[in-house]
Amino acid sequence: MRTYLSYILDPKYLVWPGEPNIEITHCTEIKGDCNYNSFCSVLPNHCGTHYDGPWHFNPNGVKLTELPLDYFWFDKVAVVDVHKEPEEGVMPADLEPFREEIANAQLLLIKTGFAFVREEQPEVYQKRGPYLSPEVATYLVEQFPNLRTVGFDFLSIGSPCNTLSAESHQILLGCHSDHFVTGIEDMDLRPLYENKGKVKQVIAAPLRIVGYDSSQVCVIAELEDR
Repeated sequence: MRTYLSYILDPKYLVWPGEPNIEITHCTEIKGDCNYNSFCSVLPNHCGTHYDGPWHFNPNGVKLTELPLDYFWFDKVAVVDVHKEPEEGVMPADLEPFREEIANAQLLLIKTGFAFVREEQPEVYQKRGPYLSPEVATYLVEQFPNLRTVGFDFLSIGSPCNTLSAESHQILLGCHSDHFVTGIEDMDLRPLYENKGKVKQVIAAPLRIVGYDSSQVCVIAELEDR
């Protein structure tokens, strides 16, 4: 079974408070003397499901377009269930029971259940969501040298509910270490609740735009049927 783990881009969807969202203009329409449709979009690079590259918070970090193709192709994926309430951080103790799986993984997907909150309580999702604590950022960078990327079903590595966002981003994205762990924010992990099969492979293809620190990403997973 193949499924998307990223959301469709939609101007109605949620962004970090105060940040711009996508704007779409219908430029031409099949009507009268015009025989084709065309659209124009203004696409801020941190709205929707997107890939945080090292340069997002690390002044010496690489841009997404500087990472090789194989970086975004994952054959070893760990999926962990870590239920979280609003304003609750992911801590090392939450991931320690899954240490063996994470140690072998290139991609870690964290299911907190907040993908369902996104639809049911959008303001809670946007303003009071879970986050990756500085402690867990340090844990991932220092303990798992094979790990390339962490993805999760809440808005961002940080949360608007506290002031820890910059610190967590900086740690993950290599400000204090040669090893960095990139992040896929605002993922749709609901298919992983519907199908309990193992994630066999994930391809996470970000938009390749010159000079960008980060960009929107289309995430496709192949799951074992259950």
